[in-house]
Amino acid sequence: MKLYFILAVLTLLTSQYLAASNQSIDLKRCHIENYAQEVFCGSHSVYEDRRSASGRKITINFAIIPSVTEAKELDPLVLLAGGPGQGGMSMGPFIKIAFSEINETRDIVLIDQRGMGTSHPLKCETPEATNFTMTDTEQAEYSRKLLLECLTSLDADVTKYNQDIANEDIHEILIGLGYDKVNLYGVSWGTRSALLYANQFPDQVRTVIMDGNAPLDNRVPLFADQDSDKAMKALFNDCRENVDCHKAFPSLEQDFNDILASFPEAGKAATIIDPTTGKSEDILLSKSNFANSILAILYVPEFSRLIPLVIEQAKDNSYQTLLGLSAAFGDPGIAIGAQLSILCSEDLPRITESEFNQDTDKGFLGNAFLNIFKNSCSVWPKVPLPAIYNQNLTSNIPTLLLSGEIDPVTPPRWGDKMAKYMTNSLHLIAANTGHNVAPKGCASKLMAQFINQGNLKDIDGSCLDKLKRPSFFIDASGPVRSITHD
Repeated sequence: MKLYFILAVLTLLTSQYLAASNQSIDLKRCHIENYAQEVFCGSHSVYEDRRSASGRKITINFAIIPSVTEAKELDPLVLLAGGPGQGGMSMGPFIKIAFSEINETRDIVLIDQRGMGTSHPLKCETPEATNFTMTDTEQAEYSRKLLLECLTSLDADVTKYNQDIANEDIHEILIGLGYDKVNLYGVSWGTRSALLYANQFPDQVRTVIMDGNAPLDNRVPLFADQDSDKAMKALFNDCRENVDCHKAFPSLEQDFNDILASFPEAGKAATIIDPTTGKSEDILLSKSNFANSILAILYVPEFSRLIPLVIEQAKDNSYQTLLGLSAAFGDPGIAIGAQLSILCSEDLPRITESEFNQDTDKGFLGNAFLNIFKNSCSVWPKVPLPAIYNQNLTSNIPTLLLSGEIDPVTPPRWGDKMAKYMTNSLHLIAANTGHNVAPKGCASKLMAQFINQGNLKDIDGSCLDKLKRPSFFIDASGPVRSITHD
């Protein structure tokens, strides 16, 4: 009976969507990555060059997870992915964890915006597979070579893949599907997408949730060093306050600083067991790659609790845990070309030369992360800063801002900055949480309450204060007891 009901609802929704559309958008039942239930998929053809409305056309693909109840609300939740460069349809795993209550009464829309996911992706090979065999200079040169080769192989004008243009595609699809009003959820870079969208199409947006904020002030990747260093210092402090961690690693912060200082310019040679093949492998690890790997681990609090072990092993020139954690992240699914088309035109030009060359008051990351983009953007085509960046980007749309207390890339200070753009907003900070708050603790209920009522009245985020940081690993046998900060 339940299966029959679901099929009946799907059939009814298909006819409703098609009847509401004022253009030919075909919907079919399908499955998307890492989401068990059957959903609807569709596609929409747009001009790559929207301004001239001529030339090459590209296909934008999307999926709709229909509301569970037949008597649904007419304003869906539209998920805007991060990166930039991540396809929206890869966000399936978040639905059950973070948005199941919202999905009870609302459709959830996942769109692979232009250049990302399955929508004419600007995929480029990167030198990540050789990160641990090259010096920084060799790696930078090889990266430029790969990007230039990619540019010649892509069937695309990569200057037509900026965020404001992608938002126009998204708007056209949503209107075509009959959604007069929508609710936006943006995560990480997706918060920038939401900020622009709310200003481009204010009459269509009912509410906004911004999770891990990237306001205009956060010129990616300029502040990665400051923000990651603060998260690292919080980890050191946690270890000092934890009896078992401090006993096992009594000089953790000093050991880390000593390791950073010990890297020769040419990097350190070492031997590891490849975590994916099990074979012994010689590597060359540069200081930059070591620091960038630590940054990646800090994104996930559960992984960050292994950093003391990483530091302890590095004292003996061993990097087995570091490489194992790096392998655990797998393929992030980022379309590098699309990422560069956005960042090289929208954020890098707003970083001054003096800011690029600032070499004092640096944290552990220094310019390691910044230099990746500076190097890549030296060969990637750019356009003048999109006009929308020179406009007064403010909105009175009800907005819920979420920040993780120990987020190494979009910490709470950026939520405070975003509040000056989203003037009708509430900023909630999740204790002991890193990047991406939505799946944590009571966040899903708070988001559902906000979406359901359409305003910020009586939103009480105190439940987020109860979140605990994961336990430290002091050896390979497992974690020790956790600590909680009030």
